[in-house]
Amino acid sequence: MTRRHTHMLQRNAGYTLVEMLITVSIFALAFVTIGAIFIGFTAAQSRATTAQRLLNEGGFILEAVTREIRINAIDYACTAANPVTNHAYLCLKSLDGRSVHFRFNNFSGSGVVQSCVDYDDAPCTLANQWVDMNPSTLRITKFEFHTYPTSNPHNANQGSSQVFQPITTMVMSIEAGTGRAMQRYDLQTAASSRVYSF
Repeated sequence: MTRRHTHMLQRNAGYTLVEMLITVSIFALAFVTIGAIFIGFTAAQSRATTAQRLLNEGGFILEAVTREIRINAIDYACTAANPVTNHAYLCLKSLDGRSVHFRFNNFSGSGVVQSCVDYDDAPCTLANQWVDMNPSTLRITKFEFHTYPTSNPHNANQGSSQVFQPITTMVMSIEAGTGRAMQRYDLQTAASSRVYSF
């Protein structure tokens, strides 16, 4: 080999600055893409977990109220639960004289569905008798009871147009999370009492 040829090989033996910049740019772009994909999957998993928790807890509340509606009768004589004007309160009465009350308490801004079993010695008018049905992490923005018919169909003086088995429709809006991870669902179910006379 000649001296001139050896000198050219030594001068061109390494990477040029442009080649290094291109290589570093490709690796940086790959790492940014991988990071963005990881963050996207993490956010999607967080939203899916929040959605599953919301639906589970909302379904539990609706099922607990539905179970009580099915085994008890609608108490049309309850003054707190006028089915025409008050859709946030429901009174039920069992055949053994026990009353079960449900209410949506939204005084603090974070709605809470509460239940109370009314016995003669512990009426539901006392604040300490009410039990929260939902955890504090679940925000309930709306919970309504719509009972049809609005008057007791089991009274003897009802006309034939009012003879229906009472059915209560429950409408609930729930939410959890903050920012982009916020999830909101509207749930609805209906239940009819299996008590046919009272």
